[in-house]
Amino acid sequence: MLATKDDIVKEDILKEAQKLFQQFGLKKTTMEDIARAMGKGKSTLYYYYCSKEEIFDAVVLKEMEEVFNCVKTAVEKATSAEEKLKAFTLTKIKAVQKRSNLYKLVKGEMQENMRCMKHLHTEYDIRETRLVKEILKFGITNGEFTKLISKELDILPSVMVSSLRGLERDMFIESKYTKLEPRMASIMAIMIRGLRSN
Repeated sequence: MLATKDDIVKEDILKEAQKLFQQFGLKKTTMEDIARAMGKGKSTLYYYYCSKEEIFDAVVLKEMEEVFNCVKTAVEKATSAEEKLKAFTLTKIKAVQKRSNLYKLVKGEMQENMRCMKHLHTEYDIRETRLVKEILKFGITNGEFTKLISKELDILPSVMVSSLRGLERDMFIESKYTKLEPRMASIMAIMIRGLRSN
């Protein structure tokens, strides 16, 4: 599908806004700053977005969408459930690492302004949990994972996604586990051993 003129302008707004948000934060960035960076008037921005907060939400949503699509593609390419789980975890960490500045910014803005972006994260969590659940079901069906986890499929995917989210937070916001990526292979091996049918 070809991008319309409106799509191109909105993409431009988000691109310039993202740079400014990462550099100055939400609080110090104004609609005028974004318009100036684009070489347009403020009226152009207000035609598409009501406020800089709405632009900020759109920037975060776009980033989350890109991360999810990147992870989903990696999972779909893998052929075994074990490979799919590894692809999910490692691709997610790499994709989030690339966007660590935005993660720090989102965390900072949420703490400072108590702006609740929970609706964005809730939807994202649901999609990730659904993807992990599909991987686990696939592993049970093809005999890689024990049938015993079938009765835990209502909670296990959510626990796995939450654990990964906690690691991300510690990694990028608290600056813990700086060398986590190389260690993830052994962490995944331990987890997969617990899921295996033999």
